[in-house]
Amino acid sequence: MIKKIFLPAAAVLVLLNIGLLFWDDEGRIGRTNFIQDWEQVMAQDVEETLSAPAVLTSADEIPVYLQPASGSLSEMLVEKGDAVEEGDDLFTYHVRDYTTTHQELSASITTLEEQTAAVEQAMNQIDEIDVAAGALPTDIAIPETFENADVVNEESAGTEAISEALQQASEEQTAQIQEHYRISLEKELAEKQAALAAAEEQLSALEDTGEYITVTSPAAGTIKDIAVPGEAPVITINSSDLVISGELEEAERKQVQSGMTVKAAVADDGIVLEGEITELADQPASIKDKTSFYTFEATYQSEEEQAEKLVAGYHLKTDILLAYASQAPAVKPDQIKDGKVWTMANGQAFTTNVKVGATNDKQAAITSGMEPGTTIPARAGDYYDNEPFVTPWKPQQISWSDFRESFTSYEFLLGLLDY
Repeated sequence: MIKKIFLPAAAVLVLLNIGLLFWDDEGRIGRTNFIQDWEQVMAQDVEETLSAPAVLTSADEIPVYLQPASGSLSEMLVEKGDAVEEGDDLFTYHVRDYTTTHQELSASITTLEEQTAAVEQAMNQIDEIDVAAGALPTDIAIPETFENADVVNEESAGTEAISEALQQASEEQTAQIQEHYRISLEKELAEKQAALAAAEEQLSALEDTGEYITVTSPAAGTIKDIAVPGEAPVITINSSDLVISGELEEAERKQVQSGMTVKAAVADDGIVLEGEITELADQPASIKDKTSFYTFEATYQSEEEQAEKLVAGYHLKTDILLAYASQAPAVKPDQIKDGKVWTMANGQAFTTNVKVGATNDKQAAITSGMEPGTTIPARAGDYYDNEPFVTPWKPQQISWSDFRESFTSYEFLLGLLDY
């Protein structure tokens, strides 16, 4: 008889409690959160990247001309598709006017010698750039690590910290500018030296034969096209220097800027190229299904052994670095909801407002509102009430030296029952 009364009464009581919790929109009924596992927020490096398909393409198309006034084509020494090195013979032409051509070549050699000397002088002066803070631009952003520095105690200490930060940023920025400038000068110097050597060879050939000049290749590459006699340029060369060339959709183009770092992996090869975006189109290359597509190019540095394995046309998986956070407190992206993260302290679960920086599929960097070591629920996607929480009793995780101070019989019993 008692069983017949007890079981229905228990069922009614359970359903009544469920109903009360379900219809309690104002939170007047207290709740105890059950959290199976928790974890501590760790400081991590977080990269936010954008993936884009890309291929290796020739950095330049180099035209080789023969002006009709200079002479007429005598013999073509290469064919379309031939690989050539810098200085290889391309074609020979019959000089129309020996005296005029001799004067033009001599003047060209003089000009190239002056330009080469100017570039060499500029290269020698690179390291003399003053890196003192006063000699650098004043619109340098203060590094994020200094923005939240605790400088409340002394205003002078804060000023000193910011000055040191600006000095450090200035020196790093100057070093980058110097390196980019050095690379561009080295490239320009190589081009001037190649042009000078070619002009000297042409002048020597003219003086030897009195009639013919052999035109040599200004750079290493592949013969892309040979024009019909009378058209210009006579030969077009795809340079052997390669760049990363890709395409961005309209929405992606809005996130990308020149100078951003790229990492490109060669399919099935294991080679990873690192560089930066040097060209970013402002006009769409094509429009498909009401979506505009914009091209970009990125240069990279590679070791000689790697460079020998790379060929134009290789497909790449390219990641563009949009944002980066160094050793920032990081959580799973789905542990953040409406700019808040559930945290645990003093036996209670509550929300903490946070600001989010670099984010990827696995990590989200917290720029403010949370410090490394904060305890949060481990299971992403679980959201709780601002009420006390219980968790299974896990003696292996207890700090026994602090156990007596933190022990309460109520919480202990709830955890033990759940365990």
